[in-house]
Amino acid sequence: MSVEMLVLYGSETGNARELAEYLYRECIYRDLSVRLSEMNQITVQELQSYSIALFVCSTTGDGEQPKNMKVFWRQLLSRHLTPRTFPRLNFSVLGLGDSSYAKFNYVAKRLFRRLEGLGGRPLHTLGLSDEQHPEGSDYQSYIWMGDLFEKLGGHLQRQLTRTYRMLEPRYSFTITQTETIEESETKGDIKCVDIRDSNKDDVEDHVRRHVVCKDNPWRSVMVGNARLTSADHFQDVRLVEFDVSGSGIQYRPGDVVWIYPRNSEEDVVEAANLLNLNLDSNLEFTSEGEISDFLPKSLTIRNLLTEYLDIASSPSRLFFEICSNFAKDELEKEKFEDFISLLGREELYSYVSRPRRTILEVLADFHSVRENLDIRYLFDFVPFIRPRGFSIASAQCVNKDRLEICMAVVRYKTIMKKERIGLCSNYLANLPLNHPVNLFVEQGSFKFPTDRPIIMVGPGTGCAPFRSLIQSRANSQQQLILFFGCRGEDRDYFFKREWEQISNLQVITAFSRDQDRKIYVQHRIVEYGELVWSALTRGAVFCVAGNSKNMPFQVKDALTTVSRLHGKLTQTEAEKYVETLVRNRLYQTETW
Repeated sequence: MSVEMLVLYGSETGNARELAEYLYRECIYRDLSVRLSEMNQITVQELQSYSIALFVCSTTGDGEQPKNMKVFWRQLLSRHLTPRTFPRLNFSVLGLGDSSYAKFNYVAKRLFRRLEGLGGRPLHTLGLSDEQHPEGSDYQSYIWMGDLFEKLGGHLQRQLTRTYRMLEPRYSFTITQTETIEESETKGDIKCVDIRDSNKDDVEDHVRRHVVCKDNPWRSVMVGNARLTSADHFQDVRLVEFDVSGSGIQYRPGDVVWIYPRNSEEDVVEAANLLNLNLDSNLEFTSEGEISDFLPKSLTIRNLLTEYLDIASSPSRLFFEICSNFAKDELEKEKFEDFISLLGREELYSYVSRPRRTILEVLADFHSVRENLDIRYLFDFVPFIRPRGFSIASAQCVNKDRLEICMAVVRYKTIMKKERIGLCSNYLANLPLNHPVNLFVEQGSFKFPTDRPIIMVGPGTGCAPFRSLIQSRANSQQQLILFFGCRGEDRDYFFKREWEQISNLQVITAFSRDQDRKIYVQHRIVEYGELVWSALTRGAVFCVAGNSKNMPFQVKDALTTVSRLHGKLTQTEAEKYVETLVRNRLYQTETW
């Protein structure tokens, strides 16, 4: 006996949506009648008609709901709802978060409490996935799913036996030979590609009629790409500048620019060879319903592999599940089935996550899989390229037509022979000047006051949002204190001369490798504790940006130490004081 149930997601970058889609498939495999939807597409009245709802949601910024969840959340907060609103609803919530943020999985926690307060009954405990988990961000998610189906089976009083079967492909399409790449790229009713492939006059007319956003990015031009670190420094950090004139884009300090990267020609050619596709062929969708948020109805294979499909990303569990159907070699099929089992998650992590293997490398490893792949499932096992976010490092009041980012070019070694690279940073680093780049701007998590002192902690590229703030407040009376950390004064002290000219700015540096003892920003915070405490007592806002590994926790501990030493508080009182700063948004973080 099947039951009508919902799988709902609130997703900002796509991770929660991917997990919700995986959960939806797992429900179908267990013969459950299920509907998948983003939360904003569901009303409270509709939710009341279901007996089971499974929620997957991420937390963005400083405890904010994803955009496709905000409408639904406002409905749940209505004063007209009572503790008897959902008398028959059984629910479960999985949150996706990052424990380096003060409000870790805040959205999932609030959603769980609100549903329970409105009469809903939890099927099992709240799931809290952590981006910082040593075995990967998905580790806790799949543990949660395994427990969920056990609890769900008990609730339904039947065993939920998993019977795998191939679902229909996500999209229907045909691939035909076309005359030229240029002709095929302009065919069809293109939504987002109007911006990407039109001339500048057409783009400006389009922007006058449509707001620039994720699904309607601005076709900007990269006009600057300068290295900030010394030539002999191991890390390549760039100040990249974009022309946004005519776009209507307005941004403030703390805002984030999202950039659509493209795959390298080398990877595009390799993908075409592995998938047996002709780059000059044309793909045309034949689905009657909505294709996607941004895909055109017709495009070339080259355009598809270059701009849309994330062929160089690490494969998900769903990738292995779909591809296992096409393995004709028994050893390869057995290996894929091990990867998708809960017992095989450590093996999957060791094969994919630890060395950062890509989809292309996995296809190259398993010949019977790639040779027998049904291309109709292309959009099911290869995800779309997601835009990458960068804190804006410039102030629009300085130049209204320019936007800058401070970007580290990501390159590192694993056990793989080929160097691992960051898709977007290398795309931009290798891009010639005056080349078009598709981007849009969204509000970031920082909320900088105009009437308080601001203490900024921004080691490395974490200084980017603070450079924007410093430029915008350079002529004000507002006290600005910046703790900036890097390896060496002569190697990666990015904006030294610029900051030395600003009278209301005090820069406190931590050069970790310029002396025998390593010195980091958290050490300087304690060293300058009297200055920090004095600013806090005058209502200062304490802001932290940068790498999410250890720095945010160590900075928070340093601030607790300052509160104890200079505020004459006990350790417990100091910890409570810092948590009060967090609750009142006087302590803000943005880490990556």
